[in-house]
Amino acid sequence: MINLKPEILKKLKEITGVTVSYFYPQDWTGLPAISYYELDNSEADSADDDEYTSNIAIQVDIWAKSSSVCSSNAIQANTKMRELGFKRTLSLDLFENDTGIHHKTMRFEKIEIL
Repeated sequence: MINLKPEILKKLKEITGVTVSYFYPQDWTGLPAISYYELDNSEADSADDDEYTSNIAIQVDIWAKSSSVCSSNAIQANTKMRELGFKRTLSLDLFENDTGIHHKTMRFEKIEIL
């Protein structure tokens, strides 16, 4: 098992003009924001009773007050995750009717060699 969350946080913080947090934005008035969390960290392969590769799946959520800002930040987040070797497996536009917040949820996966 490996913990890639510190690398992901560092990479997503390279996107200017957004706050980055684990699970959900800390301050909903400070949009735009990006949040992320681990969906899966399971053993992919092992030999001689030792794990040598892990399946890693990460969810990244983009939060903004406009759809264009949300999309722009999603494109940047996708680029940063690709730089870490992740492949996007889902991208979905959502809209929070009660708050007027535009939300894009994206999922990324990779197999990490330990």
